[in-house]
Amino acid sequence: MKVLYFVGGTGGLGQELAKGLVTAEGFDDKIALVRSIGEKSERLESLGWKVQQVDFNDAERLVNAMPNASVVVSSVSGPQLVDTEIKMINAAKAAGASLYVPSQYGVDHRRWKPGFPFFVGKKVVLDHAEKVGLPTLAVYTGLFSDYIFFFLANLEKMTATLVDSGTGKYSFTKRSDIGFILARALTEPEFANGGDLSVQAETMTWREALALVEEIKGQKFTFIELTSQEALEKEQELLQGGDLLGAFRLHLLGEPVRGSLGSDTSEGAKSYDVELETLKQTLKATLK
Repeated sequence: MKVLYFVGGTGGLGQELAKGLVTAEGFDDKIALVRSIGEKSERLESLGWKVQQVDFNDAERLVNAMPNASVVVSSVSGPQLVDTEIKMINAAKAAGASLYVPSQYGVDHRRWKPGFPFFVGKKVVLDHAEKVGLPTLAVYTGLFSDYIFFFLANLEKMTATLVDSGTGKYSFTKRSDIGFILARALTEPEFANGGDLSVQAETMTWREALALVEEIKGQKFTFIELTSQEALEKEQELLQGGDLLGAFRLHLLGEPVRGSLGSDTSEGAKSYDVELETLKQTLKATLK
């Protein structure tokens, strides 16, 4: 018996990934492990997931909650990401899983300037899985097209930051589409022992993406223009002041124009004939 376990399904990313991931073939059961039962876990059930409540801080119960584990997929996020991922990797290994998909979605940090705390944590997760001998499939998707503009721009006031005129290149992928691609990838022999999966619907510069937002909303942005050096200095100030999210915004906007290539995941990207939403299609749906 082969069971697919999903962790983080009640989070914002998990709720979207769950829509496509549940279509994965070749599993006898698909079970979402959740901390608590409620509206979001019920939504998972409505998609076709079996839901099981578990205490993620109880290592023994966590292992026992995953009989016949074949693949464990994570979409956890937030400040406890590293701690939760390490607990899940240990439990998945003890439960006999043959593959772990960590929450690496987004920028390909292998092709990104090292050192930013968020990406340091993601590498810690991969290193731990390698240490315990559990193969991983890391999924790199670029920016989430149905979320990123709410994070990097102020759509209410129509203000946005451009670093070096917004010339950095980014891939964009809708979060639910990632789930459909991952579902297909889990059936591919090339990933049976782990690997790296790149996904993207479209790739363009940040300024080109903002132009699509302007077109759909029928409004123009007021831009805050920064050089790459000014953005870096401001990022470091925010980090020193404890504003991790503010620093992360400038980090994402600044690194591509300073030479980091990990925001462009188009090279070697897989689609498995899944029809991915274009950025314009996604924006039309999310900016109504």
